[in-house]
Amino acid sequence: MKIALISTNTYPADQGLRTVSSYLKSKGFETKMIFLTDIEDYSKFYSKKVLKQVMSLCSDCDLIGISSMASTSKRAIQVINYLKKLKKPFVWGGVHATISPHSCISYVNYICIGEGEEAILELAEAIKNKKDTSKIKNLWVKKGDIVVRNPLRNLEERL
Repeated sequence: MKIALISTNTYPADQGLRTVSSYLKSKGFETKMIFLTDIEDYSKFYSKKVLKQVMSLCSDCDLIGISSMASTSKRAIQVINYLKKLKKPFVWGGVHATISPHSCISYVNYICIGEGEEAILELAEAIKNKKDTSKIKNLWVKKGDIVVRNPLRNLEERL
């Protein structure tokens, strides 16, 4: 199973996404990390050329994850809306999704709140094995018009 992990953060290059990717790889999943760094003029959006490149990179993936700060959330929405043509499940994590899940859930299938390593691993395993995803802690799951808001996990004490 292949998972694309996209960051719209400008700087620093998304440490959380790197950690999630490393964790997924250690569990046997293949990941592609895509860093859409751009100038810090947050009113600017990605060009059609960039979006087409991202689509090409994600076309063979089974799950697409995106991470953003509040300042780059509009760019994240642009990427999500463009990639919806692929008809792949999307999970949105990072700072913005954690602090504003109500505004993010309308764009994606899943929101990851807080730490993402275990939640994304469970999500990837459930999708791979065609299992129910609606009870995974740290995830909000959109099922039609219903949003399942799962509780948070305990914080990891052994970092």
